[in-house]
Amino acid sequence: MSPRIYPLMWFLYEFLLVVGYLLYIPGAVWRRRLPHAGWTMRLGRYSPSIQGRLAGRTGLWVHAVSVGEALAARPIVRALAARYPRDVIVFSSITPGGFTVASQQASAQVIPIYWPLDLRPCLRRAFDALRPRALLLVEAEFWPLALYEAEKRGVPVAVVNGRTSARAFARHRRVQGWFAPTLRRVNRFLMQSEVDAERLRALGVPADRVRVVGNLKWDASAAARPDEEAVRTLAQRLRVNGREPVLVGGSTHRGEEALLLDTLQQVRAKRPGARLILAPRHLERVGEVQDLVRRAGLVGWRCSEALPQGGWDVGVVDTFGQLPLYYGLADIAVIGGSLIPHGGQNPLEAAVLEKPIVFGPFMHNFPEISCALTDEEAARQLRTPAELPAAVQA
Repeated sequence: MSPRIYPLMWFLYEFLLVVGYLLYIPGAVWRRRLPHAGWTMRLGRYSPSIQGRLAGRTGLWVHAVSVGEALAARPIVRALAARYPRDVIVFSSITPGGFTVASQQASAQVIPIYWPLDLRPCLRRAFDALRPRALLLVEAEFWPLALYEAEKRGVPVAVVNGRTSARAFARHRRVQGWFAPTLRRVNRFLMQSEVDAERLRALGVPADRVRVVGNLKWDASAAARPDEEAVRTLAQRLRVNGREPVLVGGSTHRGEEALLLDTLQQVRAKRPGARLILAPRHLERVGEVQDLVRRAGLVGWRCSEALPQGGWDVGVVDTFGQLPLYYGLADIAVIGGSLIPHGGQNPLEAAVLEKPIVFGPFMHNFPEISCALTDEEAARQLRTPAELPAAVQA
């Protein structure tokens, strides 16, 4: 690529990011995702308390984009804190859900923050304040300007629990001439599978920087398994008797709750006592999901509130981090994000509880895991979302 074209593409990248952020803000405000308390941190500005804890100290920076990645990163954060007790461990995320997971690990040593926008002024302020001596990126967080800033400051970068989906690989191939230098700024890639590793090599990453180490989400999901007493206590509180089936839709997205409500109605034609628990992926949608339940003519309630006196048909999970506990009540677990072209959410939280699992045709975020589960007949994958009622009844 011509030396003149390369800086021009960097300028275009940053310009498009600014435009994208400006277009995103109105919709995020409308969906109540903005403003949130951590927005100033995305600009690389931190509270006096965080600055005080960082003053004069170096640290290790672990970044996980959202809930699933942050959950997978928790064992890494704990291990780093134990091995390097004098270091600050900065644990960053982008989404409010991911930040909540990071905040659950907060301690005198672990500081949760929001990841800065991939713009040079924001990144410079963040690196100046955090002064990391290493940066660990979880899964697929290849932010070009952040990697450039790390290289410029001599901060080594590793990708842990790395993956490269087929769609991401195709996108990166289209801009490989520009994107390959970004990947070469990463010192070590620790990948989930050989397929992920081979895709990186095809994108120009030197083979000696890539290793296959497996998927951390297996370990993280096993660690999050609720104990039996906690599940029994929840069953008593919800008056789940074990005789009537409970269907749990975990980490659902817009468009999936309606399919699950229709499925419940069809199941109830033969099993009138069947119930449904919905756990929306984004808690700001709880009110929206309750409206869907009401319009379906069913009795819904927020699971954090007192039970309706006349009983309930659909529970809506409105507290964060409780999904494994509700999976403990499930006779069948339906994995959210798989009935629409999102790519699926993590099925392992249900799998470690040995629950029958159903997911839709869109599981490209977890190709190896979903194939392993279906190969062992631990899960059933639908060809189309319309098959859901029949699959659940079967």
